[in-house]
Amino acid sequence: MQFDFMHSTDSLFQLHALWQSTQQLPLPQRLEPWLLSQGSLTALLKKRCQEFRLELVTEHWQKLPEPLQQQWQQSQGLKRDVILWCDAKACIYAQSWLPESTLEQMEPLARLGAQPLGEYIFQHDSLERGPIEVALLQAGLVLPVLGEQKQLWARRSIFSVQQQPLLVQEIFLPGVLEL
Repeated sequence: MQFDFMHSTDSLFQLHALWQSTQQLPLPQRLEPWLLSQGSLTALLKKRCQEFRLELVTEHWQKLPEPLQQQWQQSQGLKRDVILWCDAKACIYAQSWLPESTLEQMEPLARLGAQPLGEYIFQHDSLERGPIEVALLQAGLVLPVLGEQKQLWARRSIFSVQQQPLLVQEIFLPGVLEL
């Protein structure tokens, strides 16, 4: 399912990103395994570093972006932004959107705090992942805590856990290439 976030201002990931299927873009060789990974990025990162840390940047209720409102038939949800750190290197800037109905059915998702979302959802047998879409984000993107960034790759996909949807978007920071 493709979303046009270019006309919304609710999210970093909506800034001029042209989201495409993984077959439509030539992916950088060093990042390709990360971009295409079907498993938990948290688990991958933990295997490659001595000290893993999640920094909760923001977590708050807000109006869902219009495309998500239309797809999920809901207007409100939880937006959660985090940075995944490995050995003091910022590796992933992740953002998730969880509609109200998902949080009602899976209440622990509303109280994750510093627990990675991936650790929670990948333990469920009912987990299904939609297609991964990728985008090359242009230079000048300003990330909370991290500041202005050069050109970065990102991916996103919609997950379903116990038949409840959520969207996860991840920006791959230069630190991931040092692992």
